[in-house]
Amino acid sequence: MNQYFDFEQVYNFRDMGGYRAADGRTVRWRRLFRSGEPLRLSEAEADQLRREAPLKTVIDLRSEGEADHPRGLGPLINEQVMRHHFPMGDPRSKYDARSSGAWDPRYPDLMEDRGEVWATAIGILANEDAYPAMFHCVTGKDRTGVLGALILDVLGVDESTILEDFGLSQRGMDRLIADLRARGKITDDIPPNPALGVPVPAMEVMLESLRKNHGNAANFLGKHGVDDDTLTRLADLLLE
Repeated sequence: MNQYFDFEQVYNFRDMGGYRAADGRTVRWRRLFRSGEPLRLSEAEADQLRREAPLKTVIDLRSEGEADHPRGLGPLINEQVMRHHFPMGDPRSKYDARSSGAWDPRYPDLMEDRGEVWATAIGILANEDAYPAMFHCVTGKDRTGVLGALILDVLGVDESTILEDFGLSQRGMDRLIADLRARGKITDDIPPNPALGVPVPAMEVMLESLRKNHGNAANFLGKHGVDDDTLTRLADLLLE
């Protein structure tokens, strides 16, 4: 089954299926997707995705400023799709990183500070009517990466696989950087914005913080109101 979707201008759209959980089950294919912002999908690409997985739910983690885009929401969002917008993040942060030449994603803080949002997202995904579902931010690696890591941890996917999944975003960022160079947005003598990197060690630090302070994602989410029945439903909906 194809995990990565090479859409022309959406660089980090992929299926979260295929990962093995601790209980021997596997994450279902074509149920849950993670992505950068999908608004640049062409109509033909959106139709292709609908044929493979007619989305019912989109969880949008972009800030208010990022989501207020002149292109609108793109062809994936229509009356058949429930969009949940949980604004987070500083829309200036990536521009500031380009100016300073440094990028600190601060994943542990993002995890801790937005615990209620992660809990709400898990509650949405514990509903059978939500699927197929997708969650995204702008590049699909930072805010999206935190939620993806929490979901996989809840499902019992091992830490090395969680980090591997996070690192797959580098492929999308490499494509984005290559496209920006091809369009003359970045010249060959200028390094790319460090905020377009995929810092696996930073995600490893977040998971270490999760283990140290909460034990696991289930305990962390439990502190924000997610009960065991919700986590069991999530697992049953996503694992086979």
